[in-house]
Amino acid sequence: MVATSDAQPFARLSPDEVLAAAERLGIECDGRLFALNSYENRVYQIGSASHGTLVLKFYRPERWSDAQLLEEHSFTEELAAADLPVAEGVLAAAEAALAAVLAPSVRDIIERSRREAEGRALEELAGTITASFENTDLSNLNVAALPGTIAPADSPTLFSASTTGLYSTTDNSAWFAKVARLRGLTPQIGAAPAAQPELARIAFNALGNSRHLFAAPDEAGRQRFLLVSLVARSEQLALPAYENSAAWFDAIWNHDWESRTAALPAFWQNRLSAAQIAAWQQGSGGLTQVHRFSVRRIVLPKFRVTVNNNHPTEQAFVSFNNTPNAFTAAANSGATSTPEILGGRLITINRGTAWPGVEALRFHLRENATVTVQ
Repeated sequence: MVATSDAQPFARLSPDEVLAAAERLGIECDGRLFALNSYENRVYQIGSASHGTLVLKFYRPERWSDAQLLEEHSFTEELAAADLPVAEGVLAAAEAALAAVLAPSVRDIIERSRREAEGRALEELAGTITASFENTDLSNLNVAALPGTIAPADSPTLFSASTTGLYSTTDNSAWFAKVARLRGLTPQIGAAPAAQPELARIAFNALGNSRHLFAAPDEAGRQRFLLVSLVARSEQLALPAYENSAAWFDAIWNHDWESRTAALPAFWQNRLSAAQIAAWQQGSGGLTQVHRFSVRRIVLPKFRVTVNNNHPTEQAFVSFNNTPNAFTAAANSGATSTPEILGGRLITINRGTAWPGVEALRFHLRENATVTVQ
């Protein structure tokens, strides 16, 4: 998209001018140019060695306001966030060129629209992830399949372990592959997510940055997850390298990322260069860029099952985490409790003088539970 201004704006729009406009957007043209039908504007298909085949649109000046143009592009981003196919990568490049010459208030509209669209996309992803916590298919569908909470035959979820670069392949246990299956998609295992358009809309945001899902280190009472997305070009703002530590995780979890005036967490300032910190702090009127890091927090509680076994001869066998007889309450042992179990897991209680006995109870764990055998 290119804005033009002239009394007769299209009179001088020669093929050379069209290609020159594309090159000003950083597109390396190969000379191919084809005019497409358009009544109000001028639209061309161009060939590019750097970007493949693109469509370049010249808007008629004074026909629409800046706000109307931005509304059109905001709507396109909403379509992308809703998993509808649009040329979002080209759109981002064009918007960047437009924002460079528009008033700061208009640039704010572009950025705000982009942040809001990404926020909605993260909310939907968080909802899908949370809904997976009761799924009994730990290897393929339950995103909370962490080491120590699954059977030996199950595979743990692969969470993000880097804040830089793009996902280069699709593992069967990757968090975004599980989300894709939960949404009815069939990810191609071993192929790059970027080569799978529907999967790419889960793994990447509209700017082409990887969305990340981080799992907190193990802690009592809960399991926390962070779903994050950088709503800026990666060359503009840098994230600190990933560290598998509570301090790294909590620096994100405990920070206010919605504020337009917030500083970076102190933890980050010790891990970024002076130039990288300055980019985050850059802004006018006391504003910073911190709000361009979109964060959604997910909490999965942990619970226990307490068995009151007052039977003189029968034992109680508690199965969870896809593990048969993971905990045994001996006959006439009174009240005994399991270790902490992630919420949503399927619990089965068997009773008898020896395993497996007979099944007595089955339920999904949503709170601390007490079972009596007598």
